[in-house]
Amino acid sequence: MKYLSCRYIEHGMDFEHTRLETCCFTCHSGGGRITLKNEYKGEPIDWEALFNKKRKYRENHRKGNISPNCVGCVFLEEKEWDEEDYINFLQFNYWVLCNSKCSYCYEVQNKKIFEKIKPYNSVPIIKDMIEKKILRPGGEVSFGGGEPTIAPEFEELIKLLTANGFKNMRIHSSGIKFSPAIEDAIRKGVLNVVISIDAGCEKTYKKIKRVNAYKKVLENMKRYAEANMDYCGLMTSKYIIIPNVNDNRKEIDMWIDSVLQSGGNWLALDIEDVWYKTNRSTISSYYLHLVEYVINRAEALNMKIELYDRARGLKEGKNQL
Repeated sequence: MKYLSCRYIEHGMDFEHTRLETCCFTCHSGGGRITLKNEYKGEPIDWEALFNKKRKYRENHRKGNISPNCVGCVFLEEKEWDEEDYINFLQFNYWVLCNSKCSYCYEVQNKKIFEKIKPYNSVPIIKDMIEKKILRPGGEVSFGGGEPTIAPEFEELIKLLTANGFKNMRIHSSGIKFSPAIEDAIRKGVLNVVISIDAGCEKTYKKIKRVNAYKKVLENMKRYAEANMDYCGLMTSKYIIIPNVNDNRKEIDMWIDSVLQSGGNWLALDIEDVWYKTNRSTISSYYLHLVEYVINRAEALNMKIELYDRARGLKEGKNQL
């Protein structure tokens, strides 16, 4: 039968700092957490208990009883869902350490809270899922949290997922540390790395990131872009518009130029989250024009551009919702 549900409720799992969730999309309108396991620290998982929870949510959705945490979420869709118990959408958000100190970062702004969190290892769990045929390729894998590439298990984890047929992996990275596993997965056409540089020059980069790594990031962007030659779009450079810091055409033009010089041709654009949420009902048209400027520049240069939630909301006139 057809019913309203989503791919994450059905077949997703999100590794959070201290919990296992179905997804991490609390930032979406209506999106919220459905917890599969509380107080999680990397220990072996009782899969029957976990899938029992998923079955209960599925049954409620079949009856039309949408979880309050999911009402209005953009990922809900009505279709015929299979009834098998497996995972093929993975999100890794348990890693909190980073090699930059971005001025807009929630974890940097709440340092005392995140200093107490001890990251765990997920590789043993992934191996267990593979062995028990719980994990199936064909879906998506995404990384968030802190800086994934500095996690001790990162290289092994990417190689493991690549070797087991995952072909749609996405990693958000500072770009400061070069990853051979990312490079290899890009060459194979199975991974997209999104490097948030947020600046077009070293001075602005230092002001935002508060580390001295601008040239290193440009160098690593170039290395990933070179690996990307056969698969267009697997190295993306991201720019988060930060009011009164990098919100001008000159900085944006320098950023786009640096991407072209690195050999890249894919851009991503967003707006600083806290500022956006605080001012969403009174945002000046200047920022809409700035978003449109980036879109037009990308089109003129035959570059591709992806708008993240806040930039897309502004473009579509949904910033006051």
